[in-house]
This record gives sequence, C-alpha cells and structure tokens, in this order.
Amino acid sequence: MVSLTAIGISKDFAASIIDYAEEVLGIVHGLRHGINLLNSMNSGEAMRELANAIKSDTKADAMRREILITLTSVRGGYVRERVARLVRRLDLVSEQAKEAARDLTLIPYLELPSDIKDVIDSLSQDVHESVKALTKSLAALMYDQPDEAIKYTRIVEELEEDADKAFLAGKRLLIKYGNKVSNPAIILMLFNFMQSLENVTDYSEDAGDYIRTLAIREKGEGAD
Repeated sequence: MVSLTAIGISKDFAASIIDYAEEVLGIVHGLRHGINLLNSMNSGEAMRELANAIKSDTKADAMRREILITLTSVRGGYVRERVARLVRRLDLVSEQAKEAARDLTLIPYLELPSDIKDVIDSLSQDVHESVKALTKSLAALMYDQPDEAIKYTRIVEELEEDADKAFLAGKRLLIKYGNKVSNPAIILMLFNFMQSLENVTDYSEDAGDYIRTLAIREKGEGAD
C-alpha cells in the first residue's frame, strides 16, 4: 500500500518535490555565493559559480517536468491544482535566478559604486533567505507539519517586503548615477538584474501562498 502524506500525495512523490525545491535553492545559493565572491574581488571563481548556477537550471527544469507528469495521476483536483501552481512558481524562481546570474556575468561589477553594490548585496541576501524559508516551508508541509509550514511562509512574506524596499533604494541610485555612467546600457542591465532578484522574492511569496492554503486545508481536515 502506498504511504500518503496528509495532503493526499505519496511520500515518495512529496520527496521528489522537496528535491526539486532544493535544486532551485541551489541555483539561488550559487547566485548569492557568486556575488559574495565578487565582493571579495575573486571574479574568476565568481564567474565559475555563476556559470554553474546557470547550468543547474537545466537539471531543475527536467525535474519539474517529471513532477508535472506524475502530478497528472494524483487524485483530488484541489491538491493537484495547488501543487501544480506551486511547482510552476518554483520554476519562475529558478528562471529569474538564472537570468540574474546571466546579467551579472555581463555587468562590470567591480567598477560599480559601493552604494549600488551594497544594495545588490542586501537584495541578494533577501533573495537567498526567502528561498531558504520557502524550501523549509515546503518540507514542513510535506512532512505533515502545517503549523511549521505556515510559520515559514510568514518569513517569506517579510523578506519580500524587505526586497521591495531594497529594490526601490536601488532604483533611486540608478537615477543618481544615470548621468555619470558613460555606457547607458549598464544602467539598463543593472535595472534588469535587480528586477530579476526582486522577482525571485515575488514568486517565492506566491509559492508560499499555495503552501499556506494547503497547510490550512491540512489543519482543517486533521481537526475533523
């Protein structure tokens, strides 16, 4: 007999979803580590770290496709739809992290003003912590710990708000330095890069919303 989680999917399938989330987190971790290496003036190693993060998106994408195929056989339309949407939001997290990593390989990071680098550092930290909290929330849901899952979704929400503030600060700096940068394409690339980072926290929050609805449903059914 197949062992099921409280939300009605098999424990093996739940484990594969957690594995996928951890793979996505690995991409975000690589992006964050690449930024740390750039801040330490280690550009060569940073480029390798970013390249690995970009390549990891291919593996994550294959994992996502397998999950969505398996999901078609899950009984219960509500759970199937919510899990599908959750997985697709994780895909967007992965895609935006990959895009940010690509942009960073083209931006002359070491030449940027220190206050812009400070904003990027703060924003990337929010991104990393957000996806870490999301992964913990997902694991708690799959391990039948709905209260713990909900707790971590609140952290994801708070980090999304922090990222919004950091992105706004970054846009102000782009206006400040816009006339001082000889190549306007750099300003555009910086905007796109920071937008991708902020998008990660937006999609992470969206994924957290689906986890919360499943956790609340799990709690309600457990109380019956």
